[in-house]
Amino acid sequence: MTRSFRCLSLLFLLCQGLSNCGFFDDPTTSSVSCDPNCSSTVTEKTVTLEGKLAQSYVKHAQVWADKLVGGEGDLKWQNGESLAVSSSGGGYQLTGITGNFQVVTFGGKKQDSAGNWIDAIPMMAPAPEAGQTTTNVTPLTTLVAFEPALKQKLAAYGDWNADIASPSGVSGNLLRIAKTVETLSSTISGGDSPLITDFNANLKSLGFLATQLNSSSDLADDTGLKTAASSALTSIVSNSALVQSPPTAARRAELVGSLEQAVQGITDNIRADGVVVEDPTLLAKIETVLEEASIADTVSVTLSMGGGNLNFGAVITEIEMSWNANTLDLTAVVPDDDPNSIDYNWSITPSVLSLDNPNAPLAQVSNFDGSNLRVSLTVIDTAASNFTDTRSCTWQTNPTVCEF
Repeated sequence: MTRSFRCLSLLFLLCQGLSNCGFFDDPTTSSVSCDPNCSSTVTEKTVTLEGKLAQSYVKHAQVWADKLVGGEGDLKWQNGESLAVSSSGGGYQLTGITGNFQVVTFGGKKQDSAGNWIDAIPMMAPAPEAGQTTTNVTPLTTLVAFEPALKQKLAAYGDWNADIASPSGVSGNLLRIAKTVETLSSTISGGDSPLITDFNANLKSLGFLATQLNSSSDLADDTGLKTAASSALTSIVSNSALVQSPPTAARRAELVGSLEQAVQGITDNIRADGVVVEDPTLLAKIETVLEEASIADTVSVTLSMGGGNLNFGAVITEIEMSWNANTLDLTAVVPDDDPNSIDYNWSITPSVLSLDNPNAPLAQVSNFDGSNLRVSLTVIDTAASNFTDTRSCTWQTNPTVCEF
């Protein structure tokens, strides 16, 4: 008994020491593993991010945590990188992120002044700073992802991480800069004859604007914005790695003139002082500015990997529970370019209820009486290296809709 007690005591002290050294941690915030030779213990913190995708709000965009290697990401989703799809209100949540990363978005739709859904520009955001609880992804955070030094310069006008589409409004100076970023992206990747159709090249092009703005003394006045935007565009069209078929000198001058005209219109219609709301009236004014400058208010880019288009893993964006008579219909929204590659696996708690068609997009709970119920769905995308996503929804009212 004495020997056993001593062994237990030593084991307790050893575990306590390891815990104090950081070898054990909260499993919801870290993971513990052994190196290949088990000579040391490695602890990886996991991060959960959420926020808004805002130009106006961007729905159904692919959002992922792009791993950084040597301080750089490849701007391509790889299986194993946390992935989400933005909701109809622009919200997103990424879970289980480890290591160094940046946030990248691809695709998605935003609303114009008439309420039409049009293509949004791709965006980025740096990893959150200490104490930062929300990571929005906007044209402003895209600039900061390329030039971290812009944090301080943008902070002179307000919060560079702000939700620029908020009905509460945002600094007019910041909105001027954000609209200039969108306009440059549309200038190079919009219209019938875009200069750049590659997603990766479009995003990298915005880094040229970030560099120009970082060297500007006044980021938000009309002269400073026009100079930065036109200088960035000149550098972009001269870069053969970004623009495969460089425009003629005349076309280049035309593009620069259109961009400067648009930026002037942006600064004329967005006052620099005070808070400005990006409402339909303001959007209509900016759309008129872009139309007069012959710039499309949209982009068209593709993301490819290797020899073909990249297949994102399927992500569940919504679960709906609808009660009809004594049957509860379970429906999931899972946007994907290849719906036939998705395997569905529904489950319910309590499991004593009868679940019909658990491996179909539409499942049913028979003899439902309105009692407590939690529904879980796992989807496996066989076309994306068996990428898996799981979401849960708890019954509340008829119908119950859970957005993710």
